[in-house]
Amino acid sequence: MRILFLVNDTMSPPGVLLEEARARGADCDVRLIHYGFGDPSLPLDEVPEGHEAHDALVIMGGPMGVYEADKYPFIDKTKALICSFHEADKSVMGVCLGSQLVASAFGGNVYKMKDFDEFGFLPQTWLDAATEDALLHDAEPELPIVQWHHDTFDLPDGAVQLSTRPICRNQSFRIGNKTYAFQFHLELTRETLEEWMAQRATYTGVELAEIEAAIGPIEAVLDPQQAFARRVMARWMGLQAPPTAASEIHATGQGAIDHHVDAGGEGGGGA
Repeated sequence: MRILFLVNDTMSPPGVLLEEARARGADCDVRLIHYGFGDPSLPLDEVPEGHEAHDALVIMGGPMGVYEADKYPFIDKTKALICSFHEADKSVMGVCLGSQLVASAFGGNVYKMKDFDEFGFLPQTWLDAATEDALLHDAEPELPIVQWHHDTFDLPDGAVQLSTRPICRNQSFRIGNKTYAFQFHLELTRETLEEWMAQRATYTGVELAEIEAAIGPIEAVLDPQQAFARRVMARWMGLQAPPTAASEIHATGQGAIDHHVDAGGEGGGGA
């Protein structure tokens, strides 16, 4: 199985999702589409025009908004690629900005939340549809999962809503059987969380110690999230029938971000 990971911020690599995919033998083509909060001199990759070279697609987070396509040409290209994979009956997963791109690709409106953002380990309320979902049917009730975003979206027509929260209603959804959108950050690693907390302190002017205290003991919240994320990733991979022949990896820019990925770096006040 060959999975394409689109990275929209050097501080937002695929983390646990990439680890699980590799552990299960997938060929992982990791492409840096935008540097985001990272070094603007890094070489960038192009968004592929079609699905043909890959069996599945994962779109990660980033600080940009889907409504900023005039500033970020990759946004419209990514939306077209999402539709290409979906129409080919190939698995798609959007995370944070990626979830907003999935929503927009199918006609949902994406916009800023008013006067607040979501940050920290926040509980998901799973809806009835999740209890029958191939990925989420045994998700722990009110499972806290990391968030950091200031944008949200309206559900596109035909979407099956899977979870919600009081101040940001649309948290996850599915279109068809293989296209998923998760507003929360499944991919988080401990290194990512520590980097995020430091970035959050700089971003908001709040003392780092105060942010750490609000998070609480890291293992108590991060370990259950990571176990959940690995389970979701494994099941999502299982939705896609194995390819008839192995493909070679032709990633052009993975080296530029491998050290971020392997270190578990993350970031992103935007999505």
